[in-house]
Amino acid sequence: MWMQILGALGLFLIGMWMMTEGLKVAGGKALEQLLGQWICNRRRGFVAGVLVTGMVQSSSAVTVATIGFINAGLMTFSQSVWVIFGSNVGTTFTAWLVTIIGFKLDFTAITLPLIGIGALMKVFSPRVRGQSLGMALAGFGLLFMGIASLQQSFSGIQIAPDRMMQFVNSPVLIGLTLGIVLTIVTQSSSAALAIILTASATGIAQLEMSAAAVIGANIGTTSTAIISGFGASSSAKRLVLAHILFNLLTGAVALLVLPVLLWSAGDYLTTQANALPMTLAIFHSGFNILGVLLMLPVEPHLSRWLLKRFRGDKHRHNELDANIASMPELALGALFKQIGHIHYQTRSLKITLVESEPKLSELSEKISQAKEFVAKASRNTLTEAQSAEFEIALATLHGLSTAIQSYRDFAVQSSTDDTLFSFLPEIGVWLGKLQQYVSDTEQNNAEHWQQLNQDYQQLRLFMMRTCVAQKLDLNRLERSLNGLSSILRFVRRLNEVKEQLQLHDEQEESWAKEQ
Repeated sequence: MWMQILGALGLFLIGMWMMTEGLKVAGGKALEQLLGQWICNRRRGFVAGVLVTGMVQSSSAVTVATIGFINAGLMTFSQSVWVIFGSNVGTTFTAWLVTIIGFKLDFTAITLPLIGIGALMKVFSPRVRGQSLGMALAGFGLLFMGIASLQQSFSGIQIAPDRMMQFVNSPVLIGLTLGIVLTIVTQSSSAALAIILTASATGIAQLEMSAAAVIGANIGTTSTAIISGFGASSSAKRLVLAHILFNLLTGAVALLVLPVLLWSAGDYLTTQANALPMTLAIFHSGFNILGVLLMLPVEPHLSRWLLKRFRGDKHRHNELDANIASMPELALGALFKQIGHIHYQTRSLKITLVESEPKLSELSEKISQAKEFVAKASRNTLTEAQSAEFEIALATLHGLSTAIQSYRDFAVQSSTDDTLFSFLPEIGVWLGKLQQYVSDTEQNNAEHWQQLNQDYQQLRLFMMRTCVAQKLDLNRLERSLNGLSSILRFVRRLNEVKEQLQLHDEQEESWAKEQ
């Protein structure tokens, strides 16, 4: 019997995962706009949290993504805290989904067709978005097949309430513990709620214990945020603490309201058959919404208090936070922002005054981290547009890597011959022009670049003629030419990266119009 419950839970979890992953890919642009661009105040942050959680059916995914945004510096603390509050309300959709569709409607006749149609779309759809929708549809069918199996399995279990309270004579404490443990073990409050609602529908648990278990699931969902907060930035740690405090507040409110629920729902449950899951769904939504209402006056004071915490944390923003690698559209936004920063820092390298090796090593390390992030993020199911954007990202990272290597070669030549700039005054003049070209991004154009290349060819010939005429050291000439060739190659690679980033912007605009 317990193995049947385990299998039914596995069906539910696989269905939930397939539906979440499919919807994340299919609604990638919408998620990016809601979480990355649309949020500008706490009202919009709250609405975005509700909508995105309702779309992907995973408050944990939204919480982890928001923490990733905070770590990456893509979202302020005041914006993100209301996204978390909204995700708590959004997760109540799962209880309604299970209660209304899973229990009230007879899905047995269409569950297998849903899985079949979804599988066919996954296999035969020519576009990734269609394949992802098929995956979500098949997951939807598996999810409700899992709920039906859970009902069937729980209906065969007979547990006397006296036995459950043999060691702890408190149904509220037992329910709270079960809810927290179930959520931590499954790492999904949705799965915990499905088990609790199914158990209540089959009569295993009565209202008091079931309601306490729902509260426990709400508190237990903070475990995902706690895990994501390890090694995070100061702002992300503040957000994790805000998430914990909010869920504890809503849990405390729910416990205070619980006696009122028991008193008011008693007669209703005795007269209405199978009304317990619906009562729990109303209770779950009610105490989360009440918690949000209580936070309206409290949040400004809470935020001010939290902003004074973790000030000693020296952790720097990491654009490429691993938390958002599982959401390709959001990962791309953070990736290209980081590439833009690396490109800017690389263009800031001085030509007429060579930079030190530690700074070059730091840039190389950032590029390596970006490549690792691409490898991790590209393991997800990607649309054609997303695949193309990751390819552009790799091309720009390769260009930046070769640019830094060329600059390093120039630095080596400069260090071995400190008279490189003074070999001929014309060298210093040309390097000054090159520095101006790199620094003034608005003025550099194809014509300007062509002129610099022509000046370089003339400078080479002049240097060779001078060496022959004055019988100067040819090895010194060779080192000088190698150094100048390296720094010219450095600027050429930067131009190529700039063109790649412009191509990315143009393609992104084109794909946005197609959506």
